Amino acid sequence: MLLQVILAVIPIAWLIISMTAFKMSGFNACGIGLIITAIECIAVYKMGVLEVATGALEGALAAIWPIGIIMFGAMFVYNLSLRTGAMDVIKNMLASVSNDKRVAALILGWCFGNFMEGIAGFGTAVAIPAAMMVGLGFDPIASAVICLIGNAASPAFGAIGTPTISAYNTAGFEAMGIDMISLSAPTSLLLAGLCILSPFVIVWLVGGSPKALKGVMPITIVSVISFYVPFYAISAFVGPELSVTIGAIISLVAVVIMGRKTSGEIPEEYLLEKKDAVSEKAAKPQMSVVKAWIPYVLIVIFILGSSKLVPPINQALGSIKSTVTIYAGENAGKLSFSWINTPGVWMFLAGIIGALIQGASVGDLGQEFVATIKKYWKAVATVVFIVAIAKLMGYAGMVIALANGLVALTGSFYPFIAPIIGGIGCFVTGSATSACVMFAKLQTEIAGQLNIDPTWLVAANSAGATAGKMISPQSIAMAAAAISVAGSDGKIMSATLKWCVLYLIILCVCCYVGVLL
Repeated sequence: MLLQVILAVIPIAWLIISMTAFKMSGFNACGIGLIITAIECIAVYKMGVLEVATGALEGALAAIWPIGIIMFGAMFVYNLSLRTGAMDVIKNMLASVSNDKRVAALILGWCFGNFMEGIAGFGTAVAIPAAMMVGLGFDPIASAVICLIGNAASPAFGAIGTPTISAYNTAGFEAMGIDMISLSAPTSLLLAGLCILSPFVIVWLVGGSPKALKGVMPITIVSVISFYVPFYAISAFVGPELSVTIGAIISLVAVVIMGRKTSGEIPEEYLLEKKDAVSEKAAKPQMSVVKAWIPYVLIVIFILGSSKLVPPINQALGSIKSTVTIYAGENAGKLSFSWINTPGVWMFLAGIIGALIQGASVGDLGQEFVATIKKYWKAVATVVFIVAIAKLMGYAGMVIALANGLVALTGSFYPFIAPIIGGIGCFVTGSATSACVMFAKLQTEIAGQLNIDPTWLVAANSAGATAGKMISPQSIAMAAAAISVAGSDGKIMSATLKWCVLYLIILCVCCYVGVLL
């Protein structure tokens, strides 16, 4: 068993070592990792070349559709909002709500950060709010830390639910007759502690002590309830695609309204001295706030309108799909492509309609489409490599070997460390999606051996990935670049590490108690 575990862990060990010790990019590390996995499948596990090729192809196609299309769609919408000036108008609106640093931190680091995570993901949830906070006069390092902590509760549902959708597909739940909601509901339940704690931590960090909560306790509580209640309700009854987005929108509206109505003298240490909070273009917006939000409103309308909440539309569009078998070996899985009713398609459609309403030309749309592909194709290719690695590891039997080893080592105590596995995956890759793809099948195999509901362990893996993203070198580097303090990665990591450890402990305890119950 030891030899089998050592052989099976080689691809994962390579990814960890290459990206942490050798500082390789995810694209290069995962590309080489796929080659290593393919060679091992042929040389050690006696798979044929055709089996390896078709297994990798199955993973690649599963990554491109729907994961890749969502990634491109998310960034396409965001880039269009920059081109039309809509994002400047949104920033201007948010920056004008309150002169209280604590309220501003909740609006930007919590509400708007989670909104960007739900809509776009891939670092935007930290980079954009952090840059806005620096513009308002916040300390750059503190801004990065606040946004990393504010982002710690939602990456499992980022970019229209991409990580959870990826985990669902990789785990093979559709073939087991398990629907998507059965995974998204426990994931949001496990994240309850992080969702409740994060806004309080944000206010604490603004003031440097728990005393900062004095005077803003009501609005902090409102920011928690207004986010988590719809967040859980959508994930438990509709699905993962809009849970974070709708939760963030409702929380943003509630906090903005409450922030505008809050009266009373602001203590001097919390008084916001605005600097270049908004650009000159945003100071004289060329469009209304309503028009600026149109693409994002359309995304919500399209995805909800085609969900199970509207059965006739959901069933009609859901029937437009293809199911194929690609793997040439034994126990081949089936791959389904939903050609219209997939979040990425709706995002592209919403982005195009919204941008046209905002005044963009057809040429603008074409230029941004090409620019988005050029800028993010490596990010999509990285996910393609990881999903292909996961598929090959599954078909070769490596996942089963790893599951056997972990069960032998930890026994019934394993659920306690399940979130840590996801946290490690996200720390290494910088992506909750990649962490879910890497270990979803492993969690499913272990659940089978321990006679545990597999959705619970896969949910724990996804939840752990959200905490791990707080200290991911890639996330921290992006935050440092956005606030123009490149080279301060160590300071940011040391400030977030203790909170990451606390969050993982909370998740581990919740996961273990959930299994016992």
